[in-house]
Amino acid sequence: MRMWTTSSRPSAKSPMPCSAAENGKNMSTLSSILASDPFSISKSTTNIDVLIVGSGTAGVTSAIELARKGLSVVILEAGPFVLPNHVGSSPFRSRGEITPQIHNLVRYRTAWSDRANYREDVASPLNNDAWSAVGGRTLFWGGCTPRFSEWDFGDWPLNYEEFAPYYDHAEALMHVSGRSEQRPPFFRGAAQDTILERLRGAGIEAEHASLGVDTQESRNGYVPRGFDCAADRLLRSGLLSQTVARGRITLVPDTLAERVDHNGHAVTGLIARGTQDDRRFRLVARHYAFAGGAIQSTRLALASGLKDVHPLVGSHIADHLFIQGLFKLNAPVNEPIYTFIPAAENRPYHIQVQGPFDETWYSPYHATVWLDCNPQGLYLLAYCFGVGEAAKSNEVHMTGQAGDGPGSMGEYVVLADRTESDLRILDEMNAFLPQVAQGMGAELVRSQINPPGAALHEIGGLRMSAEPGVGVTDTYGRFWSLGNLSVADSAAWPSQGSANSYLTITAWSLRHAEGVAAQLEEKA
Repeated sequence: MRMWTTSSRPSAKSPMPCSAAENGKNMSTLSSILASDPFSISKSTTNIDVLIVGSGTAGVTSAIELARKGLSVVILEAGPFVLPNHVGSSPFRSRGEITPQIHNLVRYRTAWSDRANYREDVASPLNNDAWSAVGGRTLFWGGCTPRFSEWDFGDWPLNYEEFAPYYDHAEALMHVSGRSEQRPPFFRGAAQDTILERLRGAGIEAEHASLGVDTQESRNGYVPRGFDCAADRLLRSGLLSQTVARGRITLVPDTLAERVDHNGHAVTGLIARGTQDDRRFRLVARHYAFAGGAIQSTRLALASGLKDVHPLVGSHIADHLFIQGLFKLNAPVNEPIYTFIPAAENRPYHIQVQGPFDETWYSPYHATVWLDCNPQGLYLLAYCFGVGEAAKSNEVHMTGQAGDGPGSMGEYVVLADRTESDLRILDEMNAFLPQVAQGMGAELVRSQINPPGAALHEIGGLRMSAEPGVGVTDTYGRFWSLGNLSVADSAAWPSQGSANSYLTITAWSLRHAEGVAAQLEEKA
């Protein structure tokens, strides 16, 4: 709906605007009034300050922060504009016949392999998932938002105290529930309290799950925003512009970033093309940022020949260890629950328990199944995530073989082997699940150890360090060897805690944006 000002209000001399049909024009999509295209951007007369690849939480969070500092920002996104918000905040939330089809519009298959089963001359099986869309995985993510603990920063070149302010900022902009009086836990009630008391009585610390779901009271013009989603935040920011402008963000969907060119000291341009077009465009900016997720940011760095700049590019990949389980209650609890059992320094894994349901099983295509509980059901879904070791030998390997992703996005395999540490922690996780079930008044009836990559919480590939030469990037994600290139996502992380990574990626991208802005200001 258009809001008319005094000068623009229609009158007899100023009739209502004609519709596209009345003008004889073809009807267009919502994307046509929100986004731009690579051809228009390449012809822009306004200089691009920051060119970001990827529109998930890393890219959008960085873009908003940088635009608010008066910089012109362009976001390239390989996928289409399909949803303006999280599927769990949309009418498709519980539509089992529709939501998987939305996934399939933007999902592509990827390859993960151990070295024993990998052959250079044989295409690896496509056994994992990735998504390419405006908003990225934030359209579908599961909602759990714990922080890393103090000890989780042991391998990082900064500590928890230094990172905590970014957590505070991220939780505020994501409207995280369960960490403040203004936004109480999303799940709270007698059943939740009973489950927490049972677990604590069994010597297992447990708490309400903090979730990226807005629970602030609907009042005085405030309407809760539902699930956090990068697409939603971008649209609400009021910063979108179809043309490059200072203090604004230009979104360019359906556009592949093929590589960046560099002279050994700085990036000199980015080569892009439309997903449905063979024409290539050279885009030039003051600064370039990778934000496509750890694997895609690393793949783009490799495709750009950056392993020649630093030998660690592509290495130290990790994902969470992931065991899923199904608990059967001894008796109904009569209310929905979502319980979080945090990790401890001597127990590097946590468990999320949600339900109850009729008998069911985890699916990555219904990450918000916990919104559709049956209070009379007897089954609880349990997800146990553990710290996977970011071994140097775990790497993104370019194959040159046609993959399932758009353009060259699928032309890689992730080579990852379980380490002795991984196997030990998996054994502990397996033993802990039935203890938790018993403590809740249930039994473990089914469990499954998932393969590397299944948790979809990947890190590494562009490892950070406190000193140049040791790692690829610095403590703000800026490349040591290429002064105008950075990474806004978890590719820079040397390790991660067991906590789901969404909140920490958002917090990290806030720090990343701070570092990029400071660098550009210094250069100016």
